[in-house]
Amino acid sequence: FESAFARFQGARHAAACTNGTAALEMALFACGVKAGDEVIVPAYTFIATATAVLMMKATPVFADIEVDTCNLSVADVEKKITARTKAIVPVHFGGLPADMDAFRAVCARYCLRLVEDACHSWGSAWKGKGTGAIGDCGAFSFQMSKNITSGEGGIMLTDNEELADQARGFSNCGRSKTGGWYEHFLLG
Repeated sequence: FESAFARFQGARHAAACTNGTAALEMALFACGVKAGDEVIVPAYTFIATATAVLMMKATPVFADIEVDTCNLSVADVEKKITARTKAIVPVHFGGLPADMDAFRAVCARYCLRLVEDACHSWGSAWKGKGTGAIGDCGAFSFQMSKNITSGEGGIMLTDNEELADQARGFSNCGRSKTGGWYEHFLLG
């Protein structure tokens, strides 16, 4: 399933998990978000976008949305960046992709991680690339109100094998793909 979903969205790697919130947590963890960091999120989103940041003991910083798309405002995000900012989490609201070219440019300019909350943008694409496969990581949900559902469940996508391995370890009691069953290399 992981491989099939990754191919569907155009990513190299996927790590399935319990729900979309866990997928966001896995993505933030894999990207190195930790206590004291700030993560910019939209002011209009489902609570999990912000609580996933809190679970990493980081601070969610709310930025405005664009009135015509309900997506995160690139201009307001740039105003919110500080020395403590570690990542930006645009939400592809209602399946409408955020301006990923602009967010990638901002992240490159400030050396930030880009985590896509793609929880309800299955099948959406930005310039031919599937949402959730454009930034460093992307999170999806299979919750019963989503496009395709299994009642619950989630998945994180990335093109970076190291980030995928970190996410899998985080979701699987800290195990690694090369270690023994009772060897735990991180807090998971």
